[in-house]
Amino acid sequence: MEPFYYYWSMWFLWILTTFILEKTKSRFIVSVFILTNIILSIHHFTFYFTLNAAYVMFYTAACAFGGYLGMYKRLRYIVLHMTLVFAYAFVFLFALYDPVWFIIEPEWVVVMVFTVVTAAVERNFRERLALFVLGMCQGELLYSFIIQRFAGAVSIGDFQWLYACSAGTILLFGISKCEQLAGQLSQKGKRSNKGATKMS
Repeated sequence: MEPFYYYWSMWFLWILTTFILEKTKSRFIVSVFILTNIILSIHHFTFYFTLNAAYVMFYTAACAFGGYLGMYKRLRYIVLHMTLVFAYAFVFLFALYDPVWFIIEPEWVVVMVFTVVTAAVERNFRERLALFVLGMCQGELLYSFIIQRFAGAVSIGDFQWLYACSAGTILLFGISKCEQLAGQLSQKGKRSNKGATKMS
């Protein structure tokens, strides 16, 4: 079922970027990224690990986007990023060690924790997204590096991971839009209150 969920999530993101967002150059780039990511999701290659091509694309884009935003030059972002990476590995290792504690899948625990943390510490959607995807990518890499010694060959960035990453992106987008709507409603409320006080 994970491939179906991943494809559904990515098509939903493509529809959002193609038909709902404003017409900009970045919208075109994001649309091409989503379609290319869907195409590459069935391909794998081996470089010490077995890597999904779509995961590599996510990782490369997140690193480039983080560099574009200047995140690596600020200690705050580095600390937040490393916290997310170790949190990802901890959740999955704890789920392997004692799965009884997990009522829901570890992927969903990670997505919810990452979404809450990035939404709480950042106001800008682009910086939230960069932190989220970088944390997911490097957390998966760290976790795979740890368990490879015990489990043997490991595939990084399978459909389970791809679905979690795309679903988290949708959640962050939804939170950002809800915050924008709440801000617009509060501004309208303030204007109406000012108009009422002037009339009185």
